[in-house]
Amino acid sequence: MKTFVYVYKGPNNKILTKKLKASNYKEAENFLKKKNIDAISLKTEGYKLLDELTKPTTVESDELVAFAQLFAGCIRTGLKIKETLQLLSKQLKNRLLTEALETIIIDIESGSSISDSFGKHSKIFPNFLPMALKAGEASGKLPDVLDYVANFLEKTDNLKKQVTGIMTYPIIVSTIGIAMLSLILIFVAPTFKKIFKSSGKELPLPTKILFGSSEILIEYYPMILTVLAILTIAIMAINRSEQGKFLLHKSLFFLPLSGPIYKQVKLLKFLGCFEILVNNDVPITQALVVLEEATENLRLKQIITEMRKDVARGLPLSGALVDNQSIVPVMVSYTISMGEKAGNLGESLARITTFMDKELTHNMKKLSAKLDPIITMVLGGMVLFIAISIYLPIFDMMM
Repeated sequence: MKTFVYVYKGPNNKILTKKLKASNYKEAENFLKKKNIDAISLKTEGYKLLDELTKPTTVESDELVAFAQLFAGCIRTGLKIKETLQLLSKQLKNRLLTEALETIIIDIESGSSISDSFGKHSKIFPNFLPMALKAGEASGKLPDVLDYVANFLEKTDNLKKQVTGIMTYPIIVSTIGIAMLSLILIFVAPTFKKIFKSSGKELPLPTKILFGSSEILIEYYPMILTVLAILTIAIMAINRSEQGKFLLHKSLFFLPLSGPIYKQVKLLKFLGCFEILVNNDVPITQALVVLEEATENLRLKQIITEMRKDVARGLPLSGALVDNQSIVPVMVSYTISMGEKAGNLGESLARITTFMDKELTHNMKKLSAKLDPIITMVLGGMVLFIAISIYLPIFDMMM
């Protein structure tokens, strides 16, 4: 959408200048007519190349957390929705977010509901937010809904940072280790090979393995790079097909070490979103539709689809969860089943979400405790092997 600047006479004949967003000049003109604004001038805002180049392409999770918290706080103090969004659009720093808020303000002024206005920006805001806002509007509990959303986004942001923190160290160390090993095999090993070969003595087995690995890497590196490129292209091609993408997403749940963590992270996000919607009086069928659209993993999406179809047929909500125990723990399906029967599904979801959050934190600490020694042992073993391979022939030459 384009940004238009218009000048008009305000109260007491004061000349005011404001901006609006519209697809074209005619749409901007019609908007002003609806608002009974007789514009002195209306023109497109000048294109600024530097602003476009420096414009962020995404909204970070912590920025969304800050937005939700400020939104809830302003509404709770008595500010109207439009006034709050105008205030936030001036205070927040991310231009992608502020431009989205400016567009939302225009939509609200045009008569759209707050939920529909936010729903047009699904690439910026969570998919469940419009439905939650709609429930908050209908029940008159919008500040409470926003608090729910802010708390959930904060938990999700903390969870993302914890996972990133745990995986960053192993990835960096492993990358450096592989790079150092490659440099040794390509540049260092051939030099020592010439020196040891000139001595005429039989080389120890570790040294032969080291030099053999060096020869293979140097001689066949084009083939190795080609195979890696083919594998990468094959994985990308598989990921483009619906069935292949489904199989890849399914396999993520069963990866060694990281699989259980991945499973808990995805389930925790699903349960947290479900809790927000159910506790704010969103019908279960509609809540499942929102969750189905918001879930990226196709295997988990399939389970949610089965849940939605079961509910539509009048079957228990937990049936699909019980049938997929390899993905969904028995405790989760049992807790949801009990909550559904007792009529307190929202409370049950809150309990199981809190429990899984604590369990996930504990499991991530355990994973970190496992990964660090493994990486240390592998790198230490690699250094020890290289040292033995180099020093054994040197000792033979000294004797």
